Amino acid sequence: MKKLKWILPLLILTVMLGGCPYGSTIPLDTTGKKINKELLGTWEPKSSSDEQYKITKDDEFTYKIVKSSKNTKEPSIYKAYLTELDGELFLNLWEENGSTDKTYYLYKLELNSSSTKATLSSVTENITEKFTTPEEMRAFFKKYKGLSFFYDKTQDVFIKD
Repeated sequence: MKKLKWILPLLILTVMLGGCPYGSTIPLDTTGKKINKELLGTWEPKSSSDEQYKITKDDEFTYKIVKSSKNTKEPSIYKAYLTELDGELFLNLWEENGSTDKTYYLYKLELNSSSTKATLSSVTENITEKFTTPEEMRAFFKKYKGLSFFYDKTQDVFIKD
């Protein structure tokens, strides 16, 4: 029982510090930028070789992302497109699960000059504002995207195979 007293607070702290990206029922934009062919291919997280993300073209504006893991038999399938705000790229990502209700997860995307390293900064889940249109959300993002607290503290880095 004493162990449980210590484990439970640690688990809660882990969830709080780990965080999740901001999820919204509306995207940052209704359509994205045309496909950047340099993003197509296979990417691996720098922190782990257990996962792999294969990015292909779904249509002229949308990427299909298949996440494979050594620990699971079935891959996860996502769709995404890019929105540009004042020269910065944001990824609108959702899980492709057959549902008409989508939750869009938003990330700032930075590519190195050779397009072999991608850094994703997830927009903090602490945004409490409610948006009814992509225009409202874009105005909010433009206003606050330059502030450090707008993003989670950790970044995900991916290397292209």
